Amino acid sequence: MRGVSVVPFAVASAVIVLAWFVDLGDATRRLDGTFVWAPGLSLEDGDLASFMDEISSLGMNIAVVQQLRGVSSDATCPSDDFEWIVGYSDWDWEGWVTSLLDNAQRTGVSVYLGLSGSGPCWDFYTGLQKSYTTADTEWLLSQFSSTLLNHPALAGWYIPDEAAIPLWTDVALTFSYYSGLVETIHEFSPLPVTVSPYLSGARTYNVTPDVVARRAKEFADGTGIDVQIWQDSVGADAINVFNRTDYTLSDYFSALSSVLPIFWSDNEAFNWGENLEGGGYHSCSLSRFELQLKQSEIYVPIMLTWIQQLHFGTVSDSLQPEALRMLHTYKSWFSIAEGYGRVSYTYTYVTPPASEYPDSYLNKLNDGWIGDPVDYTSENWVGVLGTASVILTINPSSNVDWVSVHLQGSPPEAINFPSALTITTSRDSGTTWQTIGKYKTPLSVTAVSVVSEYVLGNNDLPLGIAPQQPGSPNLLVRLDLENTQWTFLSEIEVSADPL
Repeated sequence: MRGVSVVPFAVASAVIVLAWFVDLGDATRRLDGTFVWAPGLSLEDGDLASFMDEISSLGMNIAVVQQLRGVSSDATCPSDDFEWIVGYSDWDWEGWVTSLLDNAQRTGVSVYLGLSGSGPCWDFYTGLQKSYTTADTEWLLSQFSSTLLNHPALAGWYIPDEAAIPLWTDVALTFSYYSGLVETIHEFSPLPVTVSPYLSGARTYNVTPDVVARRAKEFADGTGIDVQIWQDSVGADAINVFNRTDYTLSDYFSALSSVLPIFWSDNEAFNWGENLEGGGYHSCSLSRFELQLKQSEIYVPIMLTWIQQLHFGTVSDSLQPEALRMLHTYKSWFSIAEGYGRVSYTYTYVTPPASEYPDSYLNKLNDGWIGDPVDYTSENWVGVLGTASVILTINPSSNVDWVSVHLQGSPPEAINFPSALTITTSRDSGTTWQTIGKYKTPLSVTAVSVVSEYVLGNNDLPLGIAPQQPGSPNLLVRLDLENTQWTFLSEIEVSADPL
C-alpha cells in the first residue's frame, strides 16, 4: 500500500478555493468507559489483560460487560434455551470473569457485569419469557462464588435487555419484569443495577424529548433501576447532532436531566446506515463523535461508548476494518499521550463542487460539522460529479499519519461511495508528487443499495509522512476519491502520531 513513485500533477489546473481550519474546540471530557462484548476477548490468548491495559491508556475507568448468557439464536420464542454468550457450552466463564476483574483491579477499572439477556425473544417483559429470563438470571448469580461477588473491581450489574422507552407507549407494562430482576439481583448482591435505554425510534416516530423524559422518569420510579445508561442512537437512528431542524441529542439529554437525578450516556462509535448496512456499523468519524460528546458531557457524569473494543481498538478478534484509524485519531483528538495531535490544513479543489452542492464559505471540509447522513441535501455536504480531488496545504513542521474523509452514499440519487482513495504528496510546491498509497473501500460497503455514511482513509498502517526540512515550503497532500457517479464529502480528518 505504501509504494513511492513520482507523478507530475499540475497544480496550476486546480480551482483555488482556500479555507482555513476552524476548530470548534475540544470536548472538555474524553470518554469515561466502554461496553464490553465477551465473545471478542479470549481468556486463553491473554486478551483481557491487553484490553484493560488499552482502555486504561485511553483514560477509561469503567467497563460494562454487555451480557454473559442469552437465549440461543435458533430458539423458538418464548424460550428457556439459554447458553453462554460465546456460543459454546464449556466456556470457562468463571475463569473469564475472574481474569476480567483481576485485570480491572490492576488497571483501576470498575466493572459492571451483564447477566442473562432475552434476545432474540423481544417480548421479554411479559408472559413466559419474563419468567424464563428471570430464572436464568437467578441461576447465573447462584453460580458466582463469594470471592467474585465481593471482588473489589466489581462495581455493579447490568441488565442486558435494553429499554425501548421511546417506543413503549405504556412503559408501566415493563415495570414488573425489571423490578423483579432488580429484586433477584439484590438477593445475591447489594451493588447498583443498570440498564441501557435507547433513543432509537425517537427520530423515526417523532417522539418529543418531553415524552421520552416522562417515560424515563416513570421507568425509574417503577423499576428500582439505579442508573439508566442512555444510548445516544446517533449510529442506530441518526439522532440529530447535525444541522438538522428536528430535536437534537442535546434536547433529549437536557429533558432527561430535568427528571432523572443521574443518568449516563452511551455514545455510539459507529456509522449510521439503513438497517446498519452499507457503511453502517463501521467506525465513525471523530468529527461526528466529538459532536456527540459535546452534546452529552454537560448532562452526564459518565460517558461510555458502544464500543471501543470493536470500533477503535486493537485487541478484539472482531475489529471493524477502520478500528486502528479511529483509535489513533481518537488519541489525537483528545491528546491522549504526548505527540498525538490534530493536523490543521487549508485546502484547494482540483475538481470544483457542483453549483447545487457548493462550498460557499470555503470551510465545509474542516469546520468540524459533518453532513447529515440521512439527507444528501444537508448544507454540510459538498457534491462533486465523478472523482473528487482535493489538495491539502499543511504546515511544513507537521507530520501526517492518518487521513480520512467522511462520505455519504445514496444510491437512489446516484451518490455512490468512491471505490478508492489515493493519497499523494508534494514537498516542492506541486512540481513533483509521490504516491503514498491507494486505499480501497470495502466491497461490503459498496455492494448494497442503501443510504448510509462511511469514513474512507488509510486503515491498516500510519502514512508516516515526515515533516518538511527547515526552510522548505508547505507540505501538499492530494486526495483523489475515485468515482464514476456523484461523490458527496464533508469533513477531512488529518492527524499525527508521535514522531
